[in-house]
Amino acid sequence: MQAQLSRPTPAVAATPAVRAMLDGVRTGHPHLLVRGTAGTGKSALLTLVCELVPGPVVSGVPADAEPAAGGAVIVDDAHLLPPSALESLAVLATRTDLTVVVACEPRPGNPGLRTLTAALDGTVVLGNLTAREVAFRSERILGAAIPTQLAAQIHRLTGGVPRCVDAALSALRDSPTPNLADRTVAVAVTACHAEVLGTMDPELLCALAIATAGAGLDATELARVLDLPTDVCRELVERARACGLLQQSDTLLASAREPLRSMLGAPRVAALHLGALQARRDLGTLDLAAARAYAAAGVSDPALAEYLSAQAELVDPTLATALYEEAVRAGADADAVALRRAEAAGLTGDLDTAARLADGLLERAATTPAAELAAAVRIAASVAAHQGMLVRSADLYEWLGPERTGVDRPIAETVLLAAGRPEAAAAAAAGAADAPPTSATAAEALLAQGFRQSLGGSAPIALNSLTRGVSLSASVSRFRLVPDSGAALTALAAMHCGELGRALSVLTRAVETDGDVVVTRDRHLLLTAWVSMLRGDLDAAARTVDSLPAVLRPRDALFAAALRVGVARRTGDIGSLRQSWDGAQTVVAEHSVDLLSLLPLGELWLGAARLQETDRVAHLVDQARELLTRLGEPTLWGTPLHWYGVQAAILTESPADLVPHAHALGIAAETSTYAAGLARAGRAWLRVLQGETDAAEVEKAAVELGAVGLPWDGARLASEAALRVDDTATATTLLQVARSLRPTPAPSDTPATERPIGGALTDRESDVARLLVTGLTYRDIGARLFISAKTVEHHVARIRRRLGAQSRAEMFSMLRAMGHGA
Repeated sequence: MQAQLSRPTPAVAATPAVRAMLDGVRTGHPHLLVRGTAGTGKSALLTLVCELVPGPVVSGVPADAEPAAGGAVIVDDAHLLPPSALESLAVLATRTDLTVVVACEPRPGNPGLRTLTAALDGTVVLGNLTAREVAFRSERILGAAIPTQLAAQIHRLTGGVPRCVDAALSALRDSPTPNLADRTVAVAVTACHAEVLGTMDPELLCALAIATAGAGLDATELARVLDLPTDVCRELVERARACGLLQQSDTLLASAREPLRSMLGAPRVAALHLGALQARRDLGTLDLAAARAYAAAGVSDPALAEYLSAQAELVDPTLATALYEEAVRAGADADAVALRRAEAAGLTGDLDTAARLADGLLERAATTPAAELAAAVRIAASVAAHQGMLVRSADLYEWLGPERTGVDRPIAETVLLAAGRPEAAAAAAAGAADAPPTSATAAEALLAQGFRQSLGGSAPIALNSLTRGVSLSASVSRFRLVPDSGAALTALAAMHCGELGRALSVLTRAVETDGDVVVTRDRHLLLTAWVSMLRGDLDAAARTVDSLPAVLRPRDALFAAALRVGVARRTGDIGSLRQSWDGAQTVVAEHSVDLLSLLPLGELWLGAARLQETDRVAHLVDQARELLTRLGEPTLWGTPLHWYGVQAAILTESPADLVPHAHALGIAAETSTYAAGLARAGRAWLRVLQGETDAAEVEKAAVELGAVGLPWDGARLASEAALRVDDTATATTLLQVARSLRPTPAPSDTPATERPIGGALTDRESDVARLLVTGLTYRDIGARLFISAKTVEHHVARIRRRLGAQSRAEMFSMLRAMGHGA
């Protein structure tokens, strides 16, 4: 191998700077410095220079005689020369009739080398190879380029040092088993590293051992660890950086760690790491990156564990989770940090870990301090809520009892109310309020107050308290895992009473501040999509849901499934509705009904009604109505569910089923303008179903629905009424109302009836064709496009003539072949 490395290789003369240097040697007398770490090919390049110099060559610093004119002085390893020799080379560099080429390793602290560098004409730097250059180099040694993956592996193991690359490639060339290339390369690189390490003195080996931790090298710290003068350690750091085994971060190549450990022994390496850590701590230079590096290197030290745990309190949840795990590996008491680990894991969305750690604390309830026990219950209750089991959250707080709830009293009250347990909530609210008056506790108290007001007071007052609680919580410096965020509670309350603008405003601010708190970000984005759907912006709602992770936490999965069902129902796509409905069955089966899940329940109810499968959600609807009864029929939360009941009766054309919900809305209308609008719309719907359509009443109700944030519902009321009246003028007027509530933008300025699509159908015919092939009836298509069923029939006839289809089946086949309904 040594003979091969002494010959010039393609890597030596690969760069433009080296080629220019060699051209200068042929034609003139350059004075140059060749600098590179060990193994980069400096000696090979000097050999090539010697062959190109036309005159006599002197290798090394001339002792007495002056070099002959026209010749060259070639010096290798100049970093090992004494100051006097470096001064002599600087003098020779003043001669214009002499070529001077000096090679050295980087030694920025050597004053003689700095003087020599200034005296020479320029510097050529030899560096490591890239993965692409490793592949090119393999062509010369092996006769063919190696696979990209193997070249990347060699580059990773060797750091691109040509000496080690050549060792790996030579081993591949000589290997009798090409199918074991990965193993062959690893063994060869390890052997190369062991050979290099075997030439080093003990001090350098110790410095490299400290570098295996990846925390960097510092002369002052080395001086403390190795008990050497600082000046000696400065040179030691430079030698380590020049040996060809360190990465730019002063971290030893991973492939060199085992050979080094074998030479020094694992106990010695561990002792060096611990000494380096203690030196940093004594000098006050320990930072988080270094602490994590020592922990990753396997250092076990109580002070290190304490430092990592303390830092975890100051960072985002994702990093905190990693720091707590590292602290435990460094020797921290796992039980002592279990609570904080559970909190961080829950905030990142790792509910399983959070539940496991919190349950461990609950199992030790008899010996767990009261404050920690309350926090463990909060975390366990939060996990249960995110898993769609708010009933279990309530069970946990009832088990804890008001006397032990402590600072989490507002959270306990909210959970118990949402689960339909007003007596237990009242007991929790009456518990000792010994929480300090921080922004966090004040915000949680306001949120609990607002939620309580939403059940029996004025909606505007409740929203005011909730919104103030959210605003106050924005100043909280650290997130806590809670069953639901203040923004989500406020947005849900706002949506339940038609305040979609307020809901969107709160959610937008929440999404901006969520940061790495995954568990709330997905929740807020889903509720934002819900607002979009209620407003009729179905594309925005679908885009938001599709942008979320494929696997969501159970409660989020319920909202996502209900959103997909709601969007599919509104677009009139029966195929998508069936697919979304079937996909929702798993999450529906795992969810318990609570006050905060009434919206998705309502959408699933309507999807079931559209597919004539209401029996599959009837038990959930019954549970929801029982929940509202236990809470005294709160107007704000019950109104949307009754509106869903009205629509379910409409979809199944069951006027009798509509009556109790319309009656409930009528009662709620006495205290809620939102409920009053829905009640009037419900009465209008009932009369439409009974064949007693009053166009003026329908128009007023539809416009009012649009005004309270339900434009899609208003448009559907108007279009359905238009399909049931015989008078063309009245039907046209109602369809215009529907269009005004749900405008359908034209694809371009060209009139829809004049611009052909794909050379075959107009825009409007394409719309009809798309819905037709999904299986919708003429009436359903008309309701979707705000045109009459008769007009749909005319469009279908024109489509068939335009395509030249001889039968309806042939027309459907041609439409599918054109991509309609795909």
